[in-house]
Amino acid sequence: MVRYYYQDDPLPQSHSAIIRWFGFDHFVPEKAVTSYWMPSKALLCIRVITCLYSTVVIWASIGTSAIQGNFQHYFAHFTEMTYIGLHAYLVTVLYHHVRYLMHHHEPRSFFNQPSVLNYMFYYLYHTICVYNIITPIVYWAALSPQVTHASGTNPSAAQSGGYQPPIDWWINTSMHGVSFVLMATEVLFSRMRMTLRMVVIILINIILYMLLTFIIFASTGWWVYSFLDWSQGAICAAWYLGIGAAFVVVFGVMYLIHMLRDWTAKKLAQQ
Repeated sequence: MVRYYYQDDPLPQSHSAIIRWFGFDHFVPEKAVTSYWMPSKALLCIRVITCLYSTVVIWASIGTSAIQGNFQHYFAHFTEMTYIGLHAYLVTVLYHHVRYLMHHHEPRSFFNQPSVLNYMFYYLYHTICVYNIITPIVYWAALSPQVTHASGTNPSAAQSGGYQPPIDWWINTSMHGVSFVLMATEVLFSRMRMTLRMVVIILINIILYMLLTFIIFASTGWWVYSFLDWSQGAICAAWYLGIGAAFVVVFGVMYLIHMLRDWTAKKLAQQ
């Protein structure tokens, strides 16, 4: 295995105790634009492809939603917000990656911007690692047209026999399947690391989203997802608790995967 050497200069330590406790300033910028397995230029080529794909998908999703008259609900869905976050990360890291190569392999673009942007970027990475696992699992297990048609819980799916127009099928597959591949590509090929205490903010975000669904229901009479309908009683409470627990479990699994990736790279480099 070819061993690549990097400076890996960390961000300056924050003066804020909260920032330090959560580990926002543990972010090492060069790890975002380099790989254990390939030269940085090769990683950039992969990112150009993934970023272009996510761009096409997100605009196709917005366009079809507007054409079908559903755009008023677009930003209420966790799937769409998850994909927007993934796309935002891919675009941002691609920008910094290009700047890194332009400045002779120095991550100046990270160090020259306000620290808060680096903290947001680092947290965004944690969200894509977790959300892009939960979203496909929930969709294919409970929300896909095939599942709702089989169970009879979606009248429109029942009338159409679970059929989806090709464009809808492609967008759904991209946002609930290919999204996982895009995330996994980042995890496996970059050197980014996760900070364990970030799980607290991940959980807070999910609680805030659940509260948002109540606000949407109160103002429109519409539940974003049927399993969040509080009128179902105890089973709904179980859904809320189960979803929250699932995010914590997935975070832990992804944290271990990052550790395994780093350990494997270290062992191979010693051979």
